[in-house]
Amino acid sequence: MRKVFGIENFRLAQEGFCNANMDGRDAICIMPTGGGKSLTYQLPATLMPGCTLVISPLVSLMKDQMLHLQENRIEGLMFTASMSNAEKVEAYDRLNATAMGNDPAREVKLCYVTPERIGKSKKFMSVVGTMVTAKKLARIVIDEAHCVSQLGHDYRPDYKQLASLRMLYPHVPILALSATCPPVVLRDLIATLRLPPLTDGRGAASHGTVLFTSPLYRKNLHYKVLPKPPGSARLMRDMVKYILEHHPNQSGIVYCLSRADSERVAADLDSVSQGRIKTGVYHAEINDKAKEELHESWRRGRVKVVCATIAFGLGIDKADVRFVLHHSKSVETFYQESGRAGRDGRDADCIMYYRLQDALRTPGILSDPDWQRQVHGMAKFCLDLQGCRKLEYFSSFDSTWAEDNSRCGHCDNCTRDPASVVQSDVTLDAKRVLAVARILHSRKIKVTAAQLALTTRGAGPQSKLLQLAPGDKVTLSPLDTETLMAHMLLEGYLEKSYTPTAYRVQVYIKPGARARRL
Repeated sequence: MRKVFGIENFRLAQEGFCNANMDGRDAICIMPTGGGKSLTYQLPATLMPGCTLVISPLVSLMKDQMLHLQENRIEGLMFTASMSNAEKVEAYDRLNATAMGNDPAREVKLCYVTPERIGKSKKFMSVVGTMVTAKKLARIVIDEAHCVSQLGHDYRPDYKQLASLRMLYPHVPILALSATCPPVVLRDLIATLRLPPLTDGRGAASHGTVLFTSPLYRKNLHYKVLPKPPGSARLMRDMVKYILEHHPNQSGIVYCLSRADSERVAADLDSVSQGRIKTGVYHAEINDKAKEELHESWRRGRVKVVCATIAFGLGIDKADVRFVLHHSKSVETFYQESGRAGRDGRDADCIMYYRLQDALRTPGILSDPDWQRQVHGMAKFCLDLQGCRKLEYFSSFDSTWAEDNSRCGHCDNCTRDPASVVQSDVTLDAKRVLAVARILHSRKIKVTAAQLALTTRGAGPQSKLLQLAPGDKVTLSPLDTETLMAHMLLEGYLEKSYTPTAYRVQVYIKPGARARRL
């Protein structure tokens, strides 16, 4: 471990999981992002004979892992859709050499593939079968294993095909790794992969799938939620000011909600900062060559801030990321994204910019109650001005593994002056919002959240139609009006309706099921 990986000591559950791995057990490891999950299978792979098959959800993740293997002089290869025929022939020859055991110089210790290759490439599966017959397939590792479950926030249909692995290779150990695997997802994961019942890694029985868990919380990450200002120009000014004041010339990531957003944000950060912030763009539509160049520039420090969708980051290991700016769709995504920061153990900032409109512009699968749960969970998380973010994470993940229920002491809510949180009775303003929503709904006038907020305050075109008297108007500020409406949506006094258009699904607001109670 010290000689090859340059690591002096094990962290968290690494040692126990490595031991279970080398004992040939099926095992699941749930550790925080940045906790060192890769070592738990790479170290046994270098110490034991045979090839380790690693199934990863993204090519960017595999490329990052291959870079680290090359730096540590570990023999590995990966299969991607962009490989040339010559590269494929060479890769298959090396796997066959591993199975035959007659050319040690060409043997592969780790082979990385996406789940699509498992389900769609008969040739690849034939070579894997040859290695199994020769007893040269040491283990199967499923990285980001929460993608297996339909109940997980990053469900990938191709991961479902991994259920065949246990039937095809019943004697090959299966290892599953994840940072975001609440109990309901864990149960579905075990059933899907056909793994035996769990046994706790702290006192494992002689049979069963060994489970190792570590606390999700990383104390060097400082979480904060900021209200996203209206208008992209003001948001860009705020973000540039934050980066230049708190993290000049430091590595960071800005996660965006769409591919178009990531391109626009990168251009705007560069423009508004007058070139002082060196940015790059990453999303799924960028070609592989451009992705590789960006990844290398970011690792080498030529690009300081990557503006990206969630496609960038799963498994990305850059130790000195000092900040991550988020516009996340769910608490699970926020946690996953924040794990890119502070992997060197030093302090790092994780800043969430949030507005009600963000939840309304990402309707997802409209009939999926789990999607609605995630959207509402994110809104509840961001609107909370008092709860410790660490404890809110434990609550969001239904974590049974949290050993410390004390407040973190350094998130935005823990450091907020209690006197700055003013509690007011807004019942009258809530009734005014509902009154306006009812009138508009009865007249079959559809309004977005922004339009309803304007109308209730006596502004916008709809307000002219209603001619609200002064006593019928909401008296709150624009931001407080939006916050009130967010709470009313969460509690069912308002609800969303959806209308598909040629370009998007438009989200409108109308009175909810609980409106009559107010």
